[in-house]
Amino acid sequence: MHPADPPTGLRRADRVLAEVEAARDEIVAFTAEMIQVPTVNPPGDCYRECAGLIGRRLEAAGLAVEYVEAEGRPEHTAEHPRVNVVGRGDARPGRPRLHLNGHFDVVPPGEEWTVDPFAGTVREGRIYGRGASDMKSGIAAAVFAVEALRRAGVELAGAVDISATVDEESGGFAGVAHLCEAGIISSDDTRYAIIPEPFGPARVCLGHRGVYWFDV
Repeated sequence: MHPADPPTGLRRADRVLAEVEAARDEIVAFTAEMIQVPTVNPPGDCYRECAGLIGRRLEAAGLAVEYVEAEGRPEHTAEHPRVNVVGRGDARPGRPRLHLNGHFDVVPPGEEWTVDPFAGTVREGRIYGRGASDMKSGIAAAVFAVEALRRAGVELAGAVDISATVDEESGGFAGVAHLCEAGIISSDDTRYAIIPEPFGPARVCLGHRGVYWFDV
């Protein structure tokens, strides 16, 4: 190695970041596509459609895709099925796994919008729509992080898995909790998890105590 050459790890990181920048238009377009599927919760509209959209993108990123319905949950009905999607990376047994999770349900849009909340409008470098922040852009970031690694030719010591889940806005019991209870997300083979919620780079949370509902 020439003394002036950067370390191999730095060159690899630069390649990944270059792939992310090259995919900017794809990332924006995918985020807009998800926003255009009105996954309003309650009641839980269009979950199957949005799961399919995300699943096709996960397959394109080289992940093995599984659709997981929340069988047995009271929220899972014929009219509003609770459909989660999981993409699993390829790794030899015993290798560490990193799990990226995001929810694709959104709260109702309300009445104060100046643009169509389900159009995914791009204006002056920003994308507008219900779920643009919380948190369909986070799902897009997770998917294209894996895609950028693949395009940059980076070989990982383990694997990255991604889940896109339902019902976070109402507790997540038919979503990420269902995946954990079913053993699809498990500490047996998952060493770390990252949830790209829209807190901003200055606010990184290292844990979550859960949720508690009560009447006042």
